[in-house]
This record gives sequence, C-alpha cells and structure tokens, in this order.
Amino acid sequence: MARIAKKPGDLLILPLSTQGTHAYCQWLPDGTARFFLAACTTELKADEIVALPVAFRVLVFNDTPNRYNWAKVGKSDIPASCINPQLYAKKDAITGKLSIYSEGNEKPATPDEVKGLESMAVWAHPHIVERLEAQLEGKESMFLRSISVLA
Repeated sequence: MARIAKKPGDLLILPLSTQGTHAYCQWLPDGTARFFLAACTTELKADEIVALPVAFRVLVFNDTPNRYNWAKVGKSDIPASCINPQLYAKKDAITGKLSIYSEGNEKPATPDEVKGLESMAVWAHPHIVERLEAQLEGKESMFLRSISVLA
C-alpha cells in the first residue's frame, strides 16, 4: 500500500473494531485530526462526512494512518474553528503543576484554565478507536481517563 501523504483538509477513513464498520477524520493544518462521531457501514461522500458531529480533535502518530490501513477518501474545506492550533492541558509528572501547551510553548495554568482542554498526548489507532467507540456507546474512554490531567 502506498504511503499516505496527509495534507490539511484531507478526509480519511479508518477501520473500527467491529468488522465492516469504519469512521472518518479530517486532517488539520496543525497536524491534528478531528474525528467524526459515527460508526458507518457504507462509505459517505465528503459533504456527508463533514456534516457529522465532531467527537474530538487530537494529535495522531505520524505512522498511524499507514500502519492501520487508513485511506484518503476526499478533501473538504477546514472550518474556521479548526484553523488555529489547538490548546492542550499538561500536568508535570513530577511536580503535578498544570500548564497550557500550544506549538512548543507552555504557560502555567490553574485547574479552571485547563478544564475542557484536550490532554496533551499523541494518539495511536487503538486508542482513537477505543475513545470513539466508547463515546458512541455513551461510556467513558479508559484511555482518555488514564491520560486526563484532572482527576
């Protein structure tokens, strides 16, 4: 299989754990991907994909799309809300101090300031699938809980 060169706006299809089901994401300018809240059994067109609700937006390991048989299925405009780099919550493993991270910069933060921010992590396919399927089933993602900066 040819290597996937991910470009902003690309729409990708990825397999879920149940045979014959898949999900979609869109690659964004800051190297993140926004994942759509749907488990599909048929292929959707680009306009149908981007009309789906967004489940989450995370950094994805560079090799994940190739390693786990993702495929490009189209391209779509990036919404204005996804043009700017995402802010992340971080917690120092030694001191426990919180910070907000964006594009290599960190600033100290309070629990209120990091509340609602995505925890800083790079995601691989198995964790993306676990989180997406948990969200679809109305359950808590065990992986997301394990990396959450706020207990």
